[in-house]
Amino acid sequence: MSMHQWRPAVVGVAAVSTALLGLTYAPPAHADGVSCTPDAGGSGLSAAVVAQPHRTIADRTIDATGCDIGIYVGPGATHVTISGVTVENANFQGIFAERTSHLRVAGSTLTGNGFHTTDPSAPPLEGSGVKSYVGQAFAISLFGVSHSAVVGNSVHDNGRGGIGVMDNGANDPGWLMQKQNPDAPLVPSTYDVIAGNHTWSNYSGCGIVTATQNFGGRLSNLQIMNNTITGTIGQFTANGPDIGGIVVAADPPESRVDNVNVMGNSVSQSFEGGIIVNAEAFNSSTNRVTVSANTVTANNWGHLEAPQMAGVLVYANPAPIPPGTTAPRNVATTVTGNTLGAQFYGIWSLGDFAPKTAGNTISVTPGGTPIFHG
Repeated sequence: MSMHQWRPAVVGVAAVSTALLGLTYAPPAHADGVSCTPDAGGSGLSAAVVAQPHRTIADRTIDATGCDIGIYVGPGATHVTISGVTVENANFQGIFAERTSHLRVAGSTLTGNGFHTTDPSAPPLEGSGVKSYVGQAFAISLFGVSHSAVVGNSVHDNGRGGIGVMDNGANDPGWLMQKQNPDAPLVPSTYDVIAGNHTWSNYSGCGIVTATQNFGGRLSNLQIMNNTITGTIGQFTANGPDIGGIVVAADPPESRVDNVNVMGNSVSQSFEGGIIVNAEAFNSSTNRVTVSANTVTANNWGHLEAPQMAGVLVYANPAPIPPGTTAPRNVATTVTGNTLGAQFYGIWSLGDFAPKTAGNTISVTPGGTPIFHG
């Protein structure tokens, strides 16, 4: 399984006890004496900067040491622009946007975020002992965000992955688990563009992830274009390997991801697969995902999905499913015009629906298979 997979015991809705709602912990003060804004958006997390609608945050360094979030863009804060900013040292997310629209994050640097996503002073999640846990804390996190763009950013040396686009709902991926609201409505992410970014040295999370996180969650009409994701084969740090990779995934049951274009990206030396299209749980599906004109080299050296190094992986979880449900499916996936090299498998797929492949240039390591379907 890949690093982004759905884990019902941790991030699923069923893991949240209503008895825990309302539990909070005291947010830390900022290292330089400036108080962090507590409980941003009800998340249980503090923020160094809280964005206001129709405002621009530009040309400054935000050292979020002691705060959980660097910049928080919450519900109703539409038409926010973040440009030329360095955001560093937030405990959780560098930039966290949720349930909003028309956000632009451009030309910025995100580094040193996401290395302190547990806190001993917080009440533990029932039955787990986990404290201050959030499901996801990418350096740039867009959860339930539409008509937005993340372009031309440098995202490196973060502790919970690079750029994440996810849905929002009863499971808010960016909130403390103790603060989840089981009655929250589903909010999809749709019509978002992730383009021209460079990610490297991001640990415990993938380079770019677009994935559902709620039962019945939705993502649609996403463009992942001209990004560069680089790793280092065989390199393990104190924080683990650079996970890397681009992921398009329908993770929980009943969730769907539709109309995603993954084009013109360069992905190399990722610990997991270079580009992954994944349907994980029963009644989940990815639909009309196009993987084209990418350069994908020397990926999956951690052998996380396929048993060997692999470039493009189209994967439906083969695990047993409950009676009366349908197996996860990847429908109408196309893999065309890519350059794939230095991997045992160029294209590796598993499930009832093999991807349509055409026009790919594939070179494999000795004994390898250019296109494999199991």
